[in-house]
Amino acid sequence: MKKVFFILLLLSSILVFAKTKTFIREYTYQASDYDSKVTARVNALEEVKRLLLEEVAVFMQSEFEDSQWEKRIGDEIESGESTEKRLISITAGITQTEILEEKWTGTEYWLKAKITIDPEEMKKQLDSILQDKEKTKELEQARQMADDARREIQHLKQELESVKNEKDQIVLQNAYKKNVDQLDATDWFNKGYIAVLLEKYDEAKSFYLRAIELNPEYTDAYNNLGIVYKEQGNYSDAIECFQKAIAINPNFSEAYLNLGSVYNDQENYFDAIKCYKKAIEINPDCSEAYYNLGLVYSKQGIYSDAIKCYKKAIEINPDFSEAYYNLGVVYNNQGNDSDAIKCYKKAIEINPNNWKPYRNIGNVYRIQSNYSDAIKYLKKSIKINPDNSEAHLNLGLVYNEQRNYLGMIECWQKSARLGNIDAQNALKEIGQKW
Repeated sequence: MKKVFFILLLLSSILVFAKTKTFIREYTYQASDYDSKVTARVNALEEVKRLLLEEVAVFMQSEFEDSQWEKRIGDEIESGESTEKRLISITAGITQTEILEEKWTGTEYWLKAKITIDPEEMKKQLDSILQDKEKTKELEQARQMADDARREIQHLKQELESVKNEKDQIVLQNAYKKNVDQLDATDWFNKGYIAVLLEKYDEAKSFYLRAIELNPEYTDAYNNLGIVYKEQGNYSDAIECFQKAIAINPNFSEAYLNLGSVYNDQENYFDAIKCYKKAIEINPDCSEAYYNLGLVYSKQGIYSDAIKCYKKAIEINPDFSEAYYNLGVVYNNQGNDSDAIKCYKKAIEINPNNWKPYRNIGNVYRIQSNYSDAIKYLKKSIKINPDNSEAHLNLGLVYNEQRNYLGMIECWQKSARLGNIDAQNALKEIGQKW
């Protein structure tokens, strides 16, 4: 029996291992007279990472059929070269480079590194990022910043070899160090991005702070650091980071969008609206800003403006499932059940795994006494999210109308155990426990 168990375990390990692919490359950097151990390492790391990222990008391209990739990448890609460049930019932000060995001789810095990927998981991450234009742009900017710094480093090296004047040498050396720092900052930025994907927010915070230390004008690092602070509930530092990003770049629409979200969380709707409107002024195609503005108007009961904002968000992004869902909620609140159901069903069509529109459709049908459809949609909502206490409560209400009291009690007990006060009170009234 032990032998069989060992074989099964071994097969399982092989199958798990087979899902991943590892790329290993090494690089030797020839240090100049103006390199320190630190600058030599930064340059060596950049070069070995480029070799690895190019190899990963070529491999991932081979994993897609042309038609599939064109659909993912968007209309703006016109050539294979552009596709590969975009892939490299995104891959840099979602893969971790692991240093295997390194050695400094005083004149050479040698590095051996690897990247391990799960192709299927990476496809999902690529799809997710490509659907978010701001995130795609952010990663492309990070790669462009690294490219620019790398080019300038090569240029400054040539100038330093020919310049004789000591004063000019100092100026060039300072410029050289600044560009190496910028190159290093993009590496720390990408580490922060990966840490956020893994929800390791303390690590992400330290990485973004290091990127900012190396490049105090790094607006994307300030913006992402603000997002980390917001995730941790540290609103004051989040606001400070977003405001700093805006001070450096007054046309940074995403920073306004994120600042508005903090104000929204704080129920400071006046400033939230100002920020969302500024984000739209800078970027009229920012569907998320319209969507968030719609949320604020909905909270304030200004339904006509909320409807306009949700519709604009959908016009910009026809696959915006949450915009359809929340538009349905507004119609629901106005008693417009038919349009509400249309919006909920469109939200489901775009994202069949969102339990909320199923729950809301079920509740509309319950109120309309369409019990068979109410049960169907409420059960679907519960299947997707078993911890959905409101759906359990409403399903119990349907069973109550049908005089299926055992089903009613069972649903209310589940809802009560999930903390639903209405279900708990209903059970108390009929002398039942949960």
